[in-house]
Amino acid sequence: MNQINLLIELSRLKKPIGYMLLFWPCAWGLTIAYDFSDEKITYFYQLTLFLLGAILMRSAGCIVNDIADRRFDKKVYRTKNRPIASGRVSVVRGVIYSLTCLSLSLWILILSASI
Repeated sequence: MNQINLLIELSRLKKPIGYMLLFWPCAWGLTIAYDFSDEKITYFYQLTLFLLGAILMRSAGCIVNDIADRRFDKKVYRTKNRPIASGRVSVVRGVIYSLTCLSLSLWILILSASI
């Protein structure tokens, strides 16, 4: 359970503004371009894929940023308690989490392109 909490903190899932800033332009673009005379289940399916993709890509970006800035983050009061900077998550585990998010994002991209 502790690793799940660290992953949530590392990927900043409790701070939704980042992935919402990625998701809203996708949602607006899909809404403008979608032909609503057809069935709407495809629209909601695509919307869900966009939301999951935004969350996963933002999470991967946060993890990569934390890995790149780990030495600097230790010295800054606001960021010194981040999981990688504080040593609660190793760099290797952070890379594994990031690659997992990126792999899932690629899978979502392939799913959305197949429709």
